[in-house]
Amino acid sequence: MSSLNRWWARLAAAVTAAVVAVLMPAAAWAASNETILEAARRRPRSSGFGLLGGLCCLVVVAIVVIGLLLVVRGRNRRR
Repeated sequence: MSSLNRWWARLAAAVTAAVVAVLMPAAAWAASNETILEAARRRPRSSGFGLLGGLCCLVVVAIVVIGLLLVVRGRNRRR
């Protein structure tokens, strides 16, 4: 199990580094670009996530939790 934990930690570190490497320069560019700032000021504010978006998120979370429970129960039955 130790090797699995090390593999997972390395994968998480690599994904985090990739996301930061892409998002940090993009955020810096957007913060210094007047065209982007003007467009953000003019854009009307939406009402947010919405009921349908929240319901979709809950369904996805429920599917992930049920999948994890099935995997864990399957491992316990084999022993």
